[in-house]
Amino acid sequence: MIINKRIAIVALLSLTLITGCASQEDAATNAAPPAETVTPVQVATVAQGVVTSESGLTAKLAPSEAVQMSPKTSGKIASLPVKLGQAVTKGQLLFTLDTNELSNSVREQEASLRVAKANLTQAGSTSNQSLVEAQNDLTEAERALADAKLNQQRNQKLLAEGAIATEKMEEVNTTLTKAQISYDNAKQKLQSAKQKTGVQVSAASVTESEVRLQNAREQLANATVVSPIDGFVASVTGAVGQMAGQQAIVTVVKTNPLVVKANLSEADVTKVKVGTVVEVNVQSTGKTIEANVTAVSPVMDSQLKAYPVEITIPNASNELKSDMVVNVTFPQSSEGAKSLVIPRKAVFDREGRQYVFKLEGETAKQVEVSTGNSTSELIEVVSGLANGDKVVVKGQTLLADGGKVSIQE
Repeated sequence: MIINKRIAIVALLSLTLITGCASQEDAATNAAPPAETVTPVQVATVAQGVVTSESGLTAKLAPSEAVQMSPKTSGKIASLPVKLGQAVTKGQLLFTLDTNELSNSVREQEASLRVAKANLTQAGSTSNQSLVEAQNDLTEAERALADAKLNQQRNQKLLAEGAIATEKMEEVNTTLTKAQISYDNAKQKLQSAKQKTGVQVSAASVTESEVRLQNAREQLANATVVSPIDGFVASVTGAVGQMAGQQAIVTVVKTNPLVVKANLSEADVTKVKVGTVVEVNVQSTGKTIEANVTAVSPVMDSQLKAYPVEITIPNASNELKSDMVVNVTFPQSSEGAKSLVIPRKAVFDREGRQYVFKLEGETAKQVEVSTGNSTSELIEVVSGLANGDKVVVKGQTLLADGGKVSIQE
């Protein structure tokens, strides 16, 4: 009896398990299939167009002019009326040096010039008097010499006739010799008087004094330093009472316009010229400004192995500051026929290849493409798509090949 009861219990448990398994299989068979996921996306249409390739660089803004003002003469700073960041105009006072010693030097040179002119006047008067005297002396010497010659000729005849003694003739000859010497001396004296050597020396002294006075006046004028340009005070390194030498006291910069000094490679410099329009993006403000290339060096910088280029940027509002970092884009238009163009953000990379999701009805098909030139916005499609195809430009990260999509505006 005990054995029969155990068999009956085992049989009952087996029947229960079989019945439970059958019920679970029936429930699984009758369950509804899960709903397919639909991904919202934005699309763009493949179209014909020309992609403009771009090259760019990062640089800093710089003043179009920067002038470091230092005095031409050393001295103590007497006034310094400008401050850092102050706007100044051309000719506006920047600083002055103490002028006491310089003013005294001017007065000394003025006095020296007056003395030199007085000496010149006196030398001229003396020279004129000496010239008159020399001319009178020469006239008298000429007359005495003529008389001595005439007397010598007369006595020579008398000596030949035996009317006078030899001693008398010797006296006559001596008198003629002395008259000749006196004449020669008088003639030399007149020549010296005509040369006016003293006047020339005095005239040279006057010229020298005038030059010294001019230098003293220029040094006095240099004690006042003004701005040579319109602009802003970029630095002030001096102070009232400080001795100034060769170092700059005030620096003035012109910030309208600003310039970008860049260096282009041999390949890029051939694509720009004076007047080329470029885009300048200021990183700190996020603004993009159109500017012009205003200078292109014809000579490569031997150290940088690049060609210096300058770009001028208007800055009438002075919103932009020197040394701000900018990104400069040089446009380089591609040539030839139009090609298929799509937004750059439609293309993605997988395992070293480029793909897009092309719409086929309500399904997104992953398609491999080959691309050409590109910019930050557009890219050429060489193969893989046709004109008029629609591609996904937003929502690709949620898509799988063949997934259903819903187009969003």
